[in-house]
Amino acid sequence: MKIDNSGYLFKAILLTVCGVLLTFFPGVLAWVFYIIGGIVIIGSLLTGFSGGDGGSLFSVGMVGAGIGLFIMYLPKLISTHIAGIAGLILVIVGIVQIVRSRKKDFTNGMKTVQLVFGILLLVAGLFFMFNPFHASKLIRILTGVVLLLFAAFNYYVVYVINQRNAGNISSSSGSSPDIIDTSGVEKPDEINNRIE
Repeated sequence: MKIDNSGYLFKAILLTVCGVLLTFFPGVLAWVFYIIGGIVIIGSLLTGFSGGDGGSLFSVGMVGAGIGLFIMYLPKLISTHIAGIAGLILVIVGIVQIVRSRKKDFTNGMKTVQLVFGILLLVAGLFFMFNPFHASKLIRILTGVVLLLFAAFNYYVVYVINQRNAGNISSSSGSSPDIIDTSGVEKPDEINNRIE
């Protein structure tokens, strides 16, 4: 049976784009918000001024223009509070990792590794939330790198699923059958017959 990996692939691509933009091109994100805000403002004002009655459409246009201005101001708001946002995200991911490490049955010490990873994320998140050094640029870059690491993990999951799916195809075609030799093993009926 094949396993679908499209969800992991979509997450990996999305995390890669967000991580690259956040780490290397923070100005692009601001411009995206400016463009979206500008489109909302222009569309709202055109709708408000070109309406037939004018009264209700004008007020809707003004509300839309206000929303557009808020969208344009959003990058400045995010950049001033990025430490708290990044810290909150890392705290949530750290708690999820700790809970997963307690619930899953891992082997080869993976439970401990996931627990330690979760605790480190939790501590880093708390550090970023309270941000004693106001190093927002460093926090932005570290958040982008963490997103890229999660993207790399999702790419690895896609690779493993592809390998597993390729193994399932080859075993079902008969090129490498999974046959166990039981010629020297007695069946339960044979054992019962000998006892009687």
